[in-house]
Amino acid sequence: MDVQDRFPLLHDSDVRRYLGGQLVAEIGSRITREGLPIVAIVAAGATAPQLGILAALATLPLLLIGNLVGHWVDRTRRRPLLVGASLARAAVLLAIPLLFWIHLLAFGAIALVTLLASAAGVLIAVSRHAYLPALVNRNRIEEGNELSGTAESIGETVGPGLMGVLIEWLGAPAAILFDAVANVATALAVLQIRRPEPHPRPVDLEEDGRLSLAGLSRVWSRVTRHPVLKPLLWNAGSSAFFGGFFSTLYELYVLKTLHLSPFLLGLLITLGGLGSLVGTRLYRRLRTRWGLGRMMWVTYLASALLNLAVPSAHGAAWLAFGLLFVGQFGGDMWATMFEIGATTIQQSETPDHWLGRVHGTFRALGGGMEVAGALAAGPVALWMGVRGAFWVAVAGVLLSGLWLMPRALRRVEGPPAAFWSGFDVG
Repeated sequence: MDVQDRFPLLHDSDVRRYLGGQLVAEIGSRITREGLPIVAIVAAGATAPQLGILAALATLPLLLIGNLVGHWVDRTRRRPLLVGASLARAAVLLAIPLLFWIHLLAFGAIALVTLLASAAGVLIAVSRHAYLPALVNRNRIEEGNELSGTAESIGETVGPGLMGVLIEWLGAPAAILFDAVANVATALAVLQIRRPEPHPRPVDLEEDGRLSLAGLSRVWSRVTRHPVLKPLLWNAGSSAFFGGFFSTLYELYVLKTLHLSPFLLGLLITLGGLGSLVGTRLYRRLRTRWGLGRMMWVTYLASALLNLAVPSAHGAAWLAFGLLFVGQFGGDMWATMFEIGATTIQQSETPDHWLGRVHGTFRALGGGMEVAGALAAGPVALWMGVRGAFWVAVAGVLLSGLWLMPRALRRVEGPPAAFWSGFDVG
């Protein structure tokens, strides 16, 4: 079957421009995500504690400004914000190669770039989430999320490998230049979209869009009272906490505990991207067979169970690599299907003028819990060993699936709007 027959949205030139921009940005962001710690090591002689600081700074903006960005996104059109945030991220990243070339690149500058680039990334992510339904229309949200997930998976597959080539060819600081150029290309692609975006409704901004503690509390209250969004929120928060163990300890575990090479580590990350890509291809088949609510539960459980392969890895390099491959490829495959479904439900259950604030709430909770998990991972690893910390993380991710059991979520079978009226009641 032709790709455009499977995804009719690809016949739309505006959607193709949007996805092309996202694809380039996803590849670039993976280069920076993996490359900045290498820049810190190579160019600034960063120590292990300093690398931990970089990891925390990369996540901290989710906690600090996730909700604030959500309010901002709901106050204005999303496309100009997406363009502006992409250009701002490009300008920030340009500082790395420029400072390196004039011999002024120090750890403090790398840390500041990490923080600012991550903050721009939060604005990009929330703007994308809120803009997509307006671009593809609400009755095509699920297909739009499949295509967006495919772009993300390709970025996860291509980015780490391309990073290695660029670092080998240009050096680590210059490799970051690719992400800066990618963000400019994204901004240009989005600027070429011809479909007009509606202005936000002024009455909603006046009554519900106030940027204050009371406004933040109002958003939190409405999300946590919503029968479908609430279990998704608690699952996102608790799984992010234990996911912080993985993001903090995985490289240390692979390189130091299992004694695999950096090449094999990069290969595992690439294979995870391939698993995600397979997941985007399987999503529609399983969603049709099981329904959206049941598929959500099955895919989350499968992904969580496959994480058991990570702390189980041991022995010869081929055996350890094989077990990690199961967790990386299979886990990412099922997790991608879950994420596409979760994003679709979140967008479908949220009115247009609340999309930014609701997604900002999810981002803020997830980011805060991931930072907490990253900080907890070190002491737990010192107490139980790195492998023991992974057993704790796997158990926590599995238990986080209990939030998905409520009947309201298990019975979701399509893009519902049954709770919108209740959602808008103050």
